[in-house]
Amino acid sequence: MSDLKLSRTLGFWAAYSASVGLVVSGTAMVALGNGYGTSGQAYSVVAFGALIVILCIALSYSEMAAMIPGAGMVGEYTLPALGKLPALFAVLAGYIVLVGTDGGTNMIVGGQSLEALLGIPWYLSVAIILIFLIAVNLLGVGVFGKVQSVLAISMMALLGILGIWGMSGIGTMEPLATQPPFSPISWQDQASALGLAIWLFIGMEFVAPLAEEVKNPGKTIPLAMLFGCFTIWVVDLFFGLGVTKYIELDKLAASTIPHVDGAAAMLGKPGLVIMSIVSILAAVTTCDTYLVAVPRMLYGLSREGLLPKIFSWLHPKTRTPWYGIFFVVVLILIVLVYAVLNNANIDFVTLMISVACVTWLMSYMITQIDVIVLRVKYPNVNRPFKTPLYPLPQIIGLIACVYMIYTQYQDARVMTISLYVIAAILVFGVIYLKSTGQTLFKPVPLEKVFEGIRKRSEFDTEGAMSNGRQSDVS
Repeated sequence: MSDLKLSRTLGFWAAYSASVGLVVSGTAMVALGNGYGTSGQAYSVVAFGALIVILCIALSYSEMAAMIPGAGMVGEYTLPALGKLPALFAVLAGYIVLVGTDGGTNMIVGGQSLEALLGIPWYLSVAIILIFLIAVNLLGVGVFGKVQSVLAISMMALLGILGIWGMSGIGTMEPLATQPPFSPISWQDQASALGLAIWLFIGMEFVAPLAEEVKNPGKTIPLAMLFGCFTIWVVDLFFGLGVTKYIELDKLAASTIPHVDGAAAMLGKPGLVIMSIVSILAAVTTCDTYLVAVPRMLYGLSREGLLPKIFSWLHPKTRTPWYGIFFVVVLILIVLVYAVLNNANIDFVTLMISVACVTWLMSYMITQIDVIVLRVKYPNVNRPFKTPLYPLPQIIGLIACVYMIYTQYQDARVMTISLYVIAAILVFGVIYLKSTGQTLFKPVPLEKVFEGIRKRSEFDTEGAMSNGRQSDVS
């Protein structure tokens, strides 16, 4: 196992970019366009409900990331709360499945957007983008911070400008002669769309695994997550309200790249060009976020003995987890190869979104339970950030997650695939932990988790590890 440590170099804008870099993803924009195509402008109300839910969840991640600022993220939050098997499940179900289903589909959406603009086969552009991002992440987190900040902020600005331009009606295409109804479906069906709407905020917590590389993580990470959620909702609102004035809802709902088709209908060629650029940037920032965050989750779990030691090896010069990066690349390639062989369409993309959403929401539930359990077990440990109105946000978040999983399970395909995935993860977890002589559900003492983070951090981390009462962490 390497004795090298991750480098603490990232500031607020790099953290913010890591948070929104996955939120404004290709599949999130597909969910945005498909949602407005199915639900009409009433999807704005559904999206606002999803914002409330995700803010409750973001508060839980903020408290945990500030209290336990480790790269293992939800895995390290869960160790002292629920034990090793739940910790391993939380990471593998929430994020390895997410990469395996969403990582490739995001690249597909970006590649198809470029194909619509330039006519270049999507798989060729995807290959070039992937090679570039592998190089960026192998070179180090400092390079990631610079590249991600420029791309993510540019993408957010372009998407916001496009929406405002469309809503203003200045210099655009002709709007529809007959405007669609505000809510073309029943409000009961609108409520069931909450599971799709939550995808608009997918991955806002992906800044948390960078806790060992972010300056002042106790303040920077909560601010980046909460500010990211608010800004992405505003940008999505502008775009959704603008685009539904210019394209039939059924065409929007049926498109594989509804955000691109909607922008073209709204602004003509300029809209097509701008949204194609946004889609390509989204594919780049999403894949970039996966490549920087997930290998660090694997690194943190490996250092705790929950995964093979190979994932904790850092390159001597760049101090980046190379094996974890290549593992994530393989997961992305699996979906890409399948898509090339089976002609990816909107049904394939939305199915992958739904499967990832189910296991991702389960990981969210575990994080919220972690907050409650650790508040009870370690009430006096210093928490640089504490959830306002505790435990109300956790209760709201848990109920909403259960409801959204239920709505996703109305599709038998989603239920079948996700249950197979869950079973495979649990079997792997039990076999690996038992074979290495580890317990499944015995919580790890909080001080031991802190000690592991101390040893691998570039300098002693702040918060509970330095200021908590010894009686609470022994």
